[in-house]
Amino acid sequence: MKKIMNILTGILTACLLWTLSSCGGTPETDICVSIPPQAYLVKRIAGEETNITVMIPPGSAPPTYSPNAAQMRELHQSRLYIKNGHPDFLFEKKHIDPFLNKHPDVMVVNMADSTDIIPGDVHIWLSPAIMRINAERVYRKLAQLDPGKQKMYLTNFREFRQDIDSLDAKLRRMFEPHQGKEFIVLHPALEYFCRDYGLKQISIRKDNKAPSAKKIAELIEYTRDRNIRTILIQKEFASEQLEVFSRETGAEIVVIDPLNPSWLENLYETASILERVFNEQ
Repeated sequence: MKKIMNILTGILTACLLWTLSSCGGTPETDICVSIPPQAYLVKRIAGEETNITVMIPPGSAPPTYSPNAAQMRELHQSRLYIKNGHPDFLFEKKHIDPFLNKHPDVMVVNMADSTDIIPGDVHIWLSPAIMRINAERVYRKLAQLDPGKQKMYLTNFREFRQDIDSLDAKLRRMFEPHQGKEFIVLHPALEYFCRDYGLKQISIRKDNKAPSAKKIAELIEYTRDRNIRTILIQKEFASEQLEVFSRETGAEIVVIDPLNPSWLENLYETASILERVFNEQ
């Protein structure tokens, strides 16, 4: 009888633990972000082992992506959300803002706060200056979320800030001889980067819409006149018009990835591509 009771007690205990875990026990993740570069930002401060839910995974197109059921479960368990915050970032307006409005207890870092927003370009994370500001915001929220780790968070934040400052200094040296120079992009993604470093992007597409045949013809003529030899594209945005543009101008198509999870290295790589483009013009 005692043996049977022990077995029943074990079964009941296991059932109770399962029930607690499935009804809001310890969540698998406390932190959700919209895009992979934000996950990089958080991990640089909270630690590489930090479990983070990325709502728009690598390779997805933010304007059309919808989170799956597992991501929505993680969102409902989150205690901190890192938002892009740009008013044209439609993914957040559709899927994230309604949730945050109903859950004011979730801490939020809005990366667009106190930022001079550029209409039509949501890629605010491609500005080291904006990332530096938001690194401090993330540090303060993490310290509030887990005061016992504040010292570690502060050390990591300072190291990350030094890396951002070092990158910024390198980029300023790279582009100092190229102030005002232009380059062609398929989709407007580098306006904040250009503002930081005195460059100018000319986008084939605007407002996520394909240009008219007349506009394409004007851009082809413009590219030829200025001997622009490279077109930067995001891998999520391919089009037949791009092939026509490349064939008519002789410009090389080079893929960049603004959503690359390795933010620091990726931004330097993108800058190196642009430097090469300018040196060849």
